[in-house]
Amino acid sequence: MKGKPAVFLDRDGTLIVEVNYLSTLKALQLYAGAAGAVKEINNLKLPAILATNQSGIGRGMFTLKTLDAIHAKIQRLLKTGAKAKLDAIYYCPHLPEDYCKCRKPALGMVKLAKKALNIDPKNSYFIGDKETDIEFGRNAGGKTILVLTGYGKDSVIKMKEKPDFIAEDLCAAVNWIKEDYLKK
Repeated sequence: MKGKPAVFLDRDGTLIVEVNYLSTLKALQLYAGAAGAVKEINNLKLPAILATNQSGIGRGMFTLKTLDAIHAKIQRLLKTGAKAKLDAIYYCPHLPEDYCKCRKPALGMVKLAKKALNIDPKNSYFIGDKETDIEFGRNAGGKTILVLTGYGKDSVIKMKEKPDFIAEDLCAAVNWIKEDYLKK
């Protein structure tokens, strides 16, 4: 049975303001309009999936308990901001030099989502602010969107292969998805 499309969202620099190894709830801040953008994904009946590399855990900068608290707060902010929700949250706690199968751009998180939520990665959308986010989507066979928030403005200059779309922010990315998805 063929799965359904989904929207994979990077966390830092895409959904929330980049603070370089977010390790406290106090420093957590959603981008303006981010809750509304996630609500638009929910309204399209597409799973909204957070997929994030969190090597700060492997570096000993924060714990899994802290990461869980941060993700719980993101869900609360989305709910109170726009009655929005993430359908799943996946993360890689490993260091880049560990070369694990779950660290983006590897597909470990996509495989988990595919199994748990019956996702079709080839018909899914991948949004992020770094080249690894775009490679992640490309490796999965989906459509890729680079946001110019976070590291996006620096990433777009360095990219060898451009994404399917470049968006000012998450709101613009979701508007593009809406247009693309509804024309199918």
